[in-house]
Amino acid sequence: MSVLLAAVDSSAAAQPVLAVARELARLTGAEVEAVSVDHLEAPATADAMTRAAHVRVHRRSGGVARAIQSLARERDAVAVVVGARGLPSGASPAGHVTLELVQSLDVPVAVVPPQATPRTIQRVLVAVEGDGESHALRHLVRHLVHGPSLEIVALHVFEPDALPLFGDQPVLETEAWAEEFGRRALRESAHDVRVEARVGLAPRALCQAARDLEVDLVMVAWHRNLGGGHGRIVRQLLAESDVPVLLVPIVRVADETR
Repeated sequence: MSVLLAAVDSSAAAQPVLAVARELARLTGAEVEAVSVDHLEAPATADAMTRAAHVRVHRRSGGVARAIQSLARERDAVAVVVGARGLPSGASPAGHVTLELVQSLDVPVAVVPPQATPRTIQRVLVAVEGDGESHALRHLVRHLVHGPSLEIVALHVFEPDALPLFGDQPVLETEAWAEEFGRRALRESAHDVRVEARVGLAPRALCQAARDLEVDLVMVAWHRNLGGGHGRIVRQLLAESDVPVLLVPIVRVADETR
């Protein structure tokens, strides 16, 4: 059975991380295993949580990010779940360990805010590219296939300065795109796919859509780079989202073998 790895510690984020890992495992057919890295905090809380959840826990020492990276490779994990920060008022957009992991791991990483409430994942918001391609949607269709049907919302944001005009009514462009993408998505997915198109600044519009649509998970494909002005959508999602954000590395899904 495939393994989904949850990184737990004694912070407020640990319980939401474990809950999200169990939900993703339910949807992927994977088994949850936890990793706890001894650092400054006592591991008692993490140990108690994993025992109560009947989850196997791997104890590691040393650098936190390196230990998680090593175990993910060792266990051939299909995904890793981490906390965004220890407290709701903590580092923004996320703690330094989480930022290192999301940019270095070549498997999807679910980043869970500490204020996330335990919930069944039923509605997923997927950010899609303007050309109608979506690495994130393809990953979702291929892997999140177990359990009850998901409601998938595919969202593309047209930024105002990049929106071609059909006469004087740019709304026609968004409607045409949504209709064409909807046809493609229905051919590729066994799940129902609802297509949404919005106009605005992409980071802000995606965060607002996640709230408006009351989704349980946001999925974004990206190039694992937050440096030099890159990754502005991911950066804002990690800073503002109240629900888990599943980051799918494009380098991996472009040539999947699983």
